[in-house]
Amino acid sequence: MIYTAFTQIVPKSIRVFIRDRNMGFQKLISSYERLKVESRKIKKIYKMLKTEYQDLAAVNKSENLPYIMNQKAIEHDFNKGRVVIQSILAADKEQLKNRNFLLEKIKDYGCAYQGWNLYSPYQQYLNASDYGPLQIPTEFADFLIYCIQKQPSSFLEIGVMYGGFSVFCCAVLSKFNKSFKYTCVDIEDNFRDWDYFASILPLEKAIPATSADFIGKEFDVVYIDADHSYHGMKRDFFNVGRYAKICAFHDINASEYDHLDGGTRRCWNEMKLSYSQSYSIWEISHIAEEWMGIGIIDFNK
Repeated sequence: MIYTAFTQIVPKSIRVFIRDRNMGFQKLISSYERLKVESRKIKKIYKMLKTEYQDLAAVNKSENLPYIMNQKAIEHDFNKGRVVIQSILAADKEQLKNRNFLLEKIKDYGCAYQGWNLYSPYQQYLNASDYGPLQIPTEFADFLIYCIQKQPSSFLEIGVMYGGFSVFCCAVLSKFNKSFKYTCVDIEDNFRDWDYFASILPLEKAIPATSADFIGKEFDVVYIDADHSYHGMKRDFFNVGRYAKICAFHDINASEYDHLDGGTRRCWNEMKLSYSQSYSIWEISHIAEEWMGIGIIDFNK
């Protein structure tokens, strides 16, 4: 009787609204309960996966040790590198002018580990880690001998990466000029063992920075080994390389960068042709295939 009275008093539209609202509440309550159940399931799955991941990590740590091996190798190569640099600083000038002596020191210091096919003649120079210069050892030695003859007082390296080239080069050249300073430029700071080497060598860090931060400034030697695209290398040269007494370019034969608007090869060939009319041009290239190489424009007349 009450229900009959309710239906007679309350309009149908309101009764439908109340009915739908109640049904909606029931659905919300039901959905909430299902969500709670699913949440508990997800938590169980997460705990299970977390346990499995921890177990897998423990297995990898004990059975697959590339990271630990690399850390151990870097520690060893750091210590070895320190000893070699100290021995260079203790050597006399006549020793450092000797190509065989320099090559032995480069071998002791070590070049960064890699598996490039064209590097096969130089396996005895490799470190176990990525510590060390990314250079052809004999090209590196001949470049150092060229610089030794000039006895520069300032050196700007654009693109130092881990600093293996920088440290060795600085140690050698600082022996021939008491006022020598070596400036390291890169967009990221990945320099290895900086604090130690900066305490015993005339190294200066300009990181993060680019050649544009030194535009128009004069250095005795500028070494370009940063952006390997055609326009990147060319801008480095126009920013600072052309104002140097000596400008050197790395990877002048590196065909792997040809897709970058012609890369380093196109840039070097253009600069070589342009400046050979007025200045001495030198190429240090010891690999028959198109790879690496150091190009030098000597602006000294």
